[in-house]
Amino acid sequence: MSYLDVLAPSFSFTSPEAFAAQDDNWYADTPIGPVTVRYAEASELLRDKRFDHGGADFLRANGVTSGPIYDWWVPMIVNHDGADHRRLRGLVARAFTPRMVESLRPFIHARAVQLADEIEDRGSVEFVDAFANRLPLAVMCELLGVPAEDYDEFSQWSADIGLVFGLANGGDTAARVERAVAGLDAYVAGLMDRKAARPGGGDVISVLLAAMAEDGTASRDEVRNLLVTLVFGAHDNTRHQFSNSIVTFAEHPDQWMRLRADPSLAGSAVEECMRWRPSAGALIRRASADLTFHGLDVPEGMIFTTAVATAQRDPRAYPGGRVFDIAARYDAPLLQFGAGPHYCLGSALARTELTEALPLLAARFGPPELPAEPLPWRPALGTFGPESLPVSFARV
Repeated sequence: MSYLDVLAPSFSFTSPEAFAAQDDNWYADTPIGPVTVRYAEASELLRDKRFDHGGADFLRANGVTSGPIYDWWVPMIVNHDGADHRRLRGLVARAFTPRMVESLRPFIHARAVQLADEIEDRGSVEFVDAFANRLPLAVMCELLGVPAEDYDEFSQWSADIGLVFGLANGGDTAARVERAVAGLDAYVAGLMDRKAARPGGGDVISVLLAAMAEDGTASRDEVRNLLVTLVFGAHDNTRHQFSNSIVTFAEHPDQWMRLRADPSLAGSAVEECMRWRPSAGALIRRASADLTFHGLDVPEGMIFTTAVATAQRDPRAYPGGRVFDIAARYDAPLLQFGAGPHYCLGSALARTELTEALPLLAARFGPPELPAEPLPWRPALGTFGPESLPVSFARV
């Protein structure tokens, strides 16, 4: 059986060794347990009701048994199933509607134009700070009604909370996540108090509070947890997806020029960027009982990692999928938003942001160019992308 050292600082789920493991079998052994590397088995595992999102077992496996991370993670919506999950998901769906996402499109476009203007004035920028972080942060703050003066503090918490899936990396990861959770929890609680004092707004918090008051669908603690989780999913993942997309286009400048020449490719270009280098490079699941999965005996409590980034280049699911092609069309759905009842509610918003912004940047600038020195990547486990991204855009 192939062995992948997923905790090594330089490990990548799109490395030659990861694809060699994929060619060898459907899973590989790692220091943290089995990792699914083929698409079919990964997709099946994400839908298999015998696996859940880990709950307290995932945290205990990483040395977390109490504190802010535990208090946020264990009651999180993804750790509920059945009637409880449907109740909480239905509550979020009241505020996170397709109409709401579409109503944000003019705001997204205007903010993307503003940020592109600033890039044009400078030419060379640190892209994470100049665009990748600022656009989804502005959108998330618009959704929640966060005032502009709080953006910077809010941004740091939102960035660090995404490290939760990488607790196994050690170092200061747990401390950063704990500070982020505690900060966001207190801040969101304060926002809820302010919105409750002035009911009737159209932001997500106001809508959720109104629903809570109307029929008692959820408690205040559940709404606060939902909001912190919404920040976790909708800002950090999208900012890394923007950066990952720019890195990918820097590696494939011909595809950037193709998008520039044909903006109608925007939708397929976004799907291909997410397939090629997803910000959710790995997802975790836990066996809820002793079971057998494709011939592998799995004891209750075993944590499985789904190598999304590897599986989304599996040629068995994506013929020719080890080549980046923005015009490609595949039948296999992406895995990075999960699957089944827990499919990410924020996927439409992420797609809208990327579809508005990437063709706009391609129309304004030549292909991005990266520095000669290696980029500082986040660890492969957890929300994945470069910590910083110095980039130059040629004027054309």
